[in-house]
Amino acid sequence: MKQKRNYSLTAKERKQKRMAEQNKQADGKSYVSKPTVEQKSAAPELSAEAQMAKSQTQSKRMTIIVGCVIGVAILLIIAALLAPVIMHVVNPYRGYDDVIAKFTLSNGMELEYVIDEDEYDTTATNFIFLANNKYFDNTVFYDAQGGWLRFGGYVDQPLSNNTSDYKRSNHRSDSEDYCKGFGALPNNRFSKVTEKFGYRLYTRPDDRNDNLVKQLGTLTYRTDTATEFQFYYGDYTETVPTNISNIECAMVGHALNEQTKKNLKSIRAMAAINSHLSDGYLWKPPTPNIRIESVKVYNLNSSKWADFDFLKYLEGKDSDGNQRYTSWYGKA
Repeated sequence: MKQKRNYSLTAKERKQKRMAEQNKQADGKSYVSKPTVEQKSAAPELSAEAQMAKSQTQSKRMTIIVGCVIGVAILLIIAALLAPVIMHVVNPYRGYDDVIAKFTLSNGMELEYVIDEDEYDTTATNFIFLANNKYFDNTVFYDAQGGWLRFGGYVDQPLSNNTSDYKRSNHRSDSEDYCKGFGALPNNRFSKVTEKFGYRLYTRPDDRNDNLVKQLGTLTYRTDTATEFQFYYGDYTETVPTNISNIECAMVGHALNEQTKKNLKSIRAMAAINSHLSDGYLWKPPTPNIRIESVKVYNLNSSKWADFDFLKYLEGKDSDGNQRYTSWYGKA
């Protein structure tokens, strides 16, 4: 009689076990049992030191974020406060409707002028064109007599005071290098580059009226030249020949303020009275020489000046139907 085996597993349980092993061998997968709830709850908690380190890290992160927000807010406030100052530095005449020219001189003075572009179209545009292209920068006043303070392209006073000497040896229009580098007038439009400034402009008779131009502080254009201008400082006492005091000129603008007029009179006081004037152009600069360090123009009409072509402008006609230049030797 066979002895009956004592199995710890039932037949059904043994069958399930065999099938599980067969399935495991068939697909080659390794099964990992998921942690039980008891196992999860058994995970170790963070130590007190680790919790403190974590808290400090979060606190630092929050401090940095708050600091950045405050920093940006401060920068925005500073920008809002500085904006008017910056705008004033960029354009100190922002509140004016007129075109303003500011002359900065080597003696520390400033001359501030309203440029009457609408009223004196051709002469004012000529001045603005030259000033925008730094033509007057680092030049000298070459004459202060007969009520006028004159400037316009002389890099130094002429070599002699001979009354018959008008050799403009120190004038920019005689420098081939300067004229060639003056890109606002293209070189290929001139048979000789030193004739770029050989134009003469049409000016209305009314703009040359003595009662108009001989008012204290006026800025006028020397109509027998292309680039020379003069301030009228008035109140002069020296005796001067008619052909000196009445050199033909036309209006460009007028002094912006009383300080500019006072500065003109101060400059006039620096020039010794010339008691032996005769005829011709004379050189009588203030003593010592005063340089125009810069001329800057503000409040320009962008629609006119953004892509301004001086040649094209002068070849056109003014509001009265007159061609703006009467002659221009050397222009191709």
